[in-house]
Amino acid sequence: MDVPEFIDTYSDDLIYLREARTALVTHPFKAVWKENSDASFCRMLAVFMIGNIEEMLKQWRDKDRANVLDVYFAKDTKNGDRVRSLYDAFVSAGIQVEREVFDDYLAIKYLRNTIVHGHWKDHEKEWLGSRGFPTDTRTLTGQHLNRLWHVNERMMFYIALTSFAKTIATKPTRLHKLEETATQLPEETGILRWQDINRIIWINLDRINAQIHADIEKTATSERYDWTGRRSRADLEGLAGSEAKRLFYFAAIRAGEEKYASLVQHRALAREALAFWREYWHRAVESQGLLEGAIKHSLEVFESPQFEKLHGAGATHLLSSVERLPDEEALRLIEATIGDFGRPLTSDQILIAFRAGHIAYDLIPNVMPLTLFILGLPIVDPENTSDYLIEADRALQGFKLSRAWYSWVEHGKPPANAELQFYVEMRREFAARKPESRA
Repeated sequence: MDVPEFIDTYSDDLIYLREARTALVTHPFKAVWKENSDASFCRMLAVFMIGNIEEMLKQWRDKDRANVLDVYFAKDTKNGDRVRSLYDAFVSAGIQVEREVFDDYLAIKYLRNTIVHGHWKDHEKEWLGSRGFPTDTRTLTGQHLNRLWHVNERMMFYIALTSFAKTIATKPTRLHKLEETATQLPEETGILRWQDINRIIWINLDRINAQIHADIEKTATSERYDWTGRRSRADLEGLAGSEAKRLFYFAAIRAGEEKYASLVQHRALAREALAFWREYWHRAVESQGLLEGAIKHSLEVFESPQFEKLHGAGATHLLSSVERLPDEEALRLIEATIGDFGRPLTSDQILIAFRAGHIAYDLIPNVMPLTLFILGLPIVDPENTSDYLIEADRALQGFKLSRAWYSWVEHGKPPANAELQFYVEMRREFAARKPESRA
């Protein structure tokens, strides 16, 4: 079912408004005057929220099985009468609603009108005051912001109920109120925790990767370095496997080796990326005990025939529960599970592999480091390819462990590594390029 345009856009606007506030008040480089920002977000939310609710009221009229919503669109009706009639219609239809929500909705609608038109009306100002809202929009607070979110959520819920309600004229016998704490915004202090630094570094690397790859794409599709080599569409569609991707990146690395300006501009950023990644590997990965030897040994466990034999007997699903157990209990469970399968793998090895795999899954959740260090950085800075591929090897092993753990725990089978094979092949081919071609 297609979502109507303005239902979709108002929903996005409200989501991004909420996320924007969180990003602002938690930004590590900005000191925010909370009182001012809360008042500002209240004003923006009031405008978007009323637009959201009124659009939903309009779109849901065709789905309204209780004949409730039409009263809101009566002609020549004042806003106060319009909202009161809507409340009465819900009650008459037997849909349990809170009067306070509708009274606050009317106050927020008056607030929206005041903000949009830039002046107060006496009766609207009086109603806002009676509902506990300030009559100076500069003094709206975080409490009012939570109240607006609460009313928005409740009104959307009430409107949605009309799609399911039967047209019966019975008075509600019981009202289930939603506590405002259920819709309350989390209190954001903006204080960073030590582990937050790791996430900041990862996000920064992701942004570097995206920026570099945007220019790689422009380069490889430019007339000068056109990766298609003027092949026909039929020829391109006939390329086997990942050959099209391979041609794309080789067109780009040729541009990098020829010092094409769009790529050369990123060489300083490439060295920054290398420094950030090394810091991430030290702070986030090695500090958790995921040294290269530990990753290697854990991968050997997941890839061993003995481990697949355990899976064939249905044991890997049981073994995945060791994540939730202390070491001693986990070892007893593993010992009991593998007892009948001989001893190529010990209980300690299996526990260490599961623990290490889970850590790898948290710290290396996707292929970003591979696209950055195998593809992106050697293309923009070919002279330092060897440095980048050393880090690529670390990232590749870490991601393989992450993927192995996830595949066994969630799906009970070994991972499909066809995608990784492309990176392995590109790493080999980039490493084999002659140094003079990188000059």
